[in-house]
Amino acid sequence: MAQSIDVEKARKALTECGYTVDAISQINEGSNHYVFDVTLAGGKPAICKFARVRETEEGLSQENKDTLFGGTLSLGREAYLFRMIRQQANVPTPEVYGVHDSPYGKFILLERMSGISQKECMVQSGYSKKVFLDSMKYLGRDFARIQNITFPSFGNIMEDSVIEPSDMTNFSDRFLQVVDMRLLRCHQKEVFTPSEQTVVTRFFHEKLEALRPYFDKDKMPPVLVFTDMHAENFFTDTQGVPTGYFDLESAQAAPAALEFYGFRFFLYNFYDHTCFEEAEKAFFDGYQEAGGKNTPSSVSDFEAIDFLAGCRLLELAQSYWGYIDGIRDTWGQDMKDLLFHYMDTGVIDYDAIGRIWRQRDKQPVIPARP
Repeated sequence: MAQSIDVEKARKALTECGYTVDAISQINEGSNHYVFDVTLAGGKPAICKFARVRETEEGLSQENKDTLFGGTLSLGREAYLFRMIRQQANVPTPEVYGVHDSPYGKFILLERMSGISQKECMVQSGYSKKVFLDSMKYLGRDFARIQNITFPSFGNIMEDSVIEPSDMTNFSDRFLQVVDMRLLRCHQKEVFTPSEQTVVTRFFHEKLEALRPYFDKDKMPPVLVFTDMHAENFFTDTQGVPTGYFDLESAQAAPAALEFYGFRFFLYNFYDHTCFEEAEKAFFDGYQEAGGKNTPSSVSDFEAIDFLAGCRLLELAQSYWGYIDGIRDTWGQDMKDLLFHYMDTGVIDYDAIGRIWRQRDKQPVIPARP
């Protein structure tokens, strides 16, 4: 098992690589990294990250593996993605100061971007509906640009835009590997009874086969997808304008639906259902104004988005199964219940998912300000 990285180890690693550290503190974020807020000589702010295995995947995931998609975690890959996205999409990502080896493993040192998390932006706005909807429109604008970056096949985006695994031209084949990885972890953690495991496995395999014509790359091209967009992994200014995208460790070449489900799953449902619908409209208003090419419009488009949300419910049911921290004690069962609701009805209850996040984030159901 990889060793834990604390402040003193991080400081020593930075010093041995030639940096002068005036101040350093650990940031409790980043499930796949140990993250440190660093002030270098001359007051220069920076972020330092070391790879780690996510707590909920201890004993299940190999070291240096992305827990969402099973790809190789590489800080060199992350540095490449930051540069590529900034240059090709013209959206803000951090400058990379260096990628280094140390006695505690490889680490990356990045620009500490300006701004606050989108979640903190909502707090500072007094939970303003206008600021929230504006932030969704700004996101739509940026993701139109991001999705203009395309690839020849589906998979993990590695350095120099190499895609792993190679030659996956149908996303059903690609995601079958991901779903089977998640099903294996469910079996290992005994999330389902044996009969439930059989039913869930059959459901996901049959849905992927049914979606095969839709997921062919000639119909649904592989575009750049960040995959894990929630309110704490990008920065904004106080008006909700994004100032920095910095959590790209799971970036994929995938159908746009793999991004769109995440906005429904983690962002649009910040408030009530009425605001959810307005948030989705605001996003696609910005997306279309900026020339976005993948606005969902057909029944198949929305079926694919909801199916990928169902895949995330599967992942989160096993991820939180048995996890006790005083906040997320029931989340594994909650996600399992929502998964079976989807399997029974074909409906993803995004409002119920939002209520789960609200247990942690404490925002009001209805915006407190216009």
